[in-house]
Amino acid sequence: MDATAAEEDETRAAKRARLTPSTADLISGLDDDVLLRVLGLVPDASDAARTGALSRRWRGLWARVPALRFASRPEPLGVSGAGLERYAAVVDGVLARRARSGCAIESLSILYATGSDEHSLEHQPTMPPFADAAQLVIPGLPEPETERNLEQQMPASVYAAQRWMGYAFRHGVRSFDLDLRLPFVPPNLSWEHDDDYAEGKKRPAVLLDELPDPVRLETMRLALGGTRLRLPAAIMKFASLTDLSLERIRIAAGGAHLLGRLVSSASCPRLQKLRMKKIYIQAFYEEMSLEADVLSELWMEDVRVLMSLKLTTPRLRVLYIYKCSHEVLSVSAPRLEELAICQLGYPAPMRLDVDGNLPCVRRLKLCLRSHCRSNSRLSSYLKAENDTSLLLLEHCSSLTCLQVILHGPKLSKEDVNMIKSRVPHLPHVTSLTVNVSLPFKRHGYGASVGSLLTRFRNLKHLSLHLPFFCELYYDLHAGLNHLCHHRYHWKSNDISMDHLQEVELTGLTGTDCELWFMKTMLASAKRLCKVAISFNPCCWQHPGKMDAFERMLVDEGMLVSHRDTHTLTCLVIQIFY
Repeated sequence: MDATAAEEDETRAAKRARLTPSTADLISGLDDDVLLRVLGLVPDASDAARTGALSRRWRGLWARVPALRFASRPEPLGVSGAGLERYAAVVDGVLARRARSGCAIESLSILYATGSDEHSLEHQPTMPPFADAAQLVIPGLPEPETERNLEQQMPASVYAAQRWMGYAFRHGVRSFDLDLRLPFVPPNLSWEHDDDYAEGKKRPAVLLDELPDPVRLETMRLALGGTRLRLPAAIMKFASLTDLSLERIRIAAGGAHLLGRLVSSASCPRLQKLRMKKIYIQAFYEEMSLEADVLSELWMEDVRVLMSLKLTTPRLRVLYIYKCSHEVLSVSAPRLEELAICQLGYPAPMRLDVDGNLPCVRRLKLCLRSHCRSNSRLSSYLKAENDTSLLLLEHCSSLTCLQVILHGPKLSKEDVNMIKSRVPHLPHVTSLTVNVSLPFKRHGYGASVGSLLTRFRNLKHLSLHLPFFCELYYDLHAGLNHLCHHRYHWKSNDISMDHLQEVELTGLTGTDCELWFMKTMLASAKRLCKVAISFNPCCWQHPGKMDAFERMLVDEGMLVSHRDTHTLTCLVIQIFY
């Protein structure tokens, strides 16, 4: 009996040894919740599915992971649509197995990339205002062969997007992110004649109107790589959607009205955040009306082509509009707190209609022109560009933080100052950021910045950011000219900085203009506590000017807290007794 018992004990011990994970597989001994969390960190769902090959313990576990992410390796630009079809087959296979498992997906993310990021739509240079499209050459655009391959890819991308969106809508996905990064194709200027048919063939489009209403969807991002989207003629309900982002999408003619309705309360009663970027409506002069009762944030960038945009958003707090082609913008947003409108020269002055005032706006970003020719044909046009910004300043009576993109350098004595004559004094503004635009020259921005600073008497924080001026491309190797002959750009202006506490200067190149500007600030800024200076790393001839800045600030009682090759920070050390 003892021998038999011993043999049974050895047998049981051997079985336990076979069932006990080895040192190399200790992770398999963790409970399911921990393993599911580990699988949720795997960057690609197909890799998570392959973990079933590790051991019986991992088999089928991936099917319960609440979040699935698919990310392709970038395909070369010269390939046809076969690469996308292979990738889509892998994604479809994983989703089909997941559907059979009966476990819901909380979050689904699908990314397909063609070529490097420099060829994606959002990284391409923007066509400058008034450019001749026939003569414009944009570097990095696909060659004709690549465009033909893109035509082969487009049907595959459309059909894949249709399937994946349908899966997300039908299977109760809460968060859905679809990102197709296809090569850039410039918008066609003849879109008013562009319909669903071209050369006798029907153009493929993602058919949103053929999809079911999503029940659980809360956040969605559709970045379709320039593919066409057909919007539903009837109201489509997104009952749970709170966050929506639409990017790189072409919409057929007549779609502006449908797009406005799609993102309004009629379709999205709970929508709080909306972003639209690079949306191309294939017709000229359409109108869009957005009526959203609970929308709190709206971001619109490069949305074309609209004649007018009407916003009725009683709870909107943040509004950002950049490079959109609206000729008329009507805003009814009494609770607005942050506002940014940057439309300068793109493509025409925008008329702004504000319903009442904007009493809650504290932060505002806008564009201003400083000078223009009085006898120029464009003078009325340029003045009209400032009208929108001036109207905003009038409506924002509680404004405290202002950011200005400054355009329009003074080029001759005949140029008229458009700031002193039209921009009101703004006593409530305590923080000002000035971004000088590229058309200025290294020695020519002083008059414009000086004129702007005369409108503020109670600034506490001032930031001045200089660009990499175009002339630097030609002067760096020949040696920069630091000497200036117009020191009175600053002294001739009535600049008072009695309340100034912090100054930030970036992009300096070591000119006398910059040194004189700092002297002007110090002349009246007796409460200054901090000065942070940053020189352009490409300008190697500035060390002497940095020494001059340091001596000037030390003479004012400040101490150097930081200095390296290109940056200098000085502080006033306050001692409390």
